[in-house]
Amino acid sequence: KQVSYMGLEAEENPALGLRGLRICLTREEIFRPQLRAIYRASAYGNLNVMFPMVASVWELKAAKALCAKIRAELEAEGITTKEVPIGVMVETPAAAVLAQELAKEAAFFSVGTNDLTQYTLACDRQCNDLGKFYDPHHPAVLRAVKMAADAAHKAGIWIGICGELGADLSLLPTFLAMGIDELSMSPTSILRTRKIIRDMD
Repeated sequence: KQVSYMGLEAEENPALGLRGLRICLTREEIFRPQLRAIYRASAYGNLNVMFPMVASVWELKAAKALCAKIRAELEAEGITTKEVPIGVMVETPAAAVLAQELAKEAAFFSVGTNDLTQYTLACDRQCNDLGKFYDPHHPAVLRAVKMAADAAHKAGIWIGICGELGADLSLLPTFLAMGIDELSMSPTSILRTRKIIRDMD
């Protein structure tokens, strides 16, 4: 999302431009303070870090290397830190296709279904005129989720669903059959979803 204070150049198609982890890896002066704050806070609780818009294994490795460097710097300064699990947001088709390789480097997956739908179907999620063409239930989207789930379980890491599909009750049996470990949803949807899952047992 465009924010004026970051001074990013205007892009004709920002959804395919400098977003997520791409910004972090190209604008280290923005990324480093965030990582320092995260690792400083890690001493006081349990934190996870999840990188968005990952499309290549090298991107994840580069981000993890910087995390390790930041943590080492803080420890050298006498600042206590703890291990912070690093996960991947699976929201590009590339991440789904490379899920087996990414799972070897990640502590967990979370599927960003809104962007995964957008990129898989080449449909702008901000465009209201696309109607039925923007279909989160599309077989290609669900197949991508299944690829990620299979890769996660094979590697022994957990996988969750975030985005609008997390609270989509019509897909609940599908996600359970895939072995999805966690669903992200608004608080108002939790009790209803929990009851349905219990009734399915």
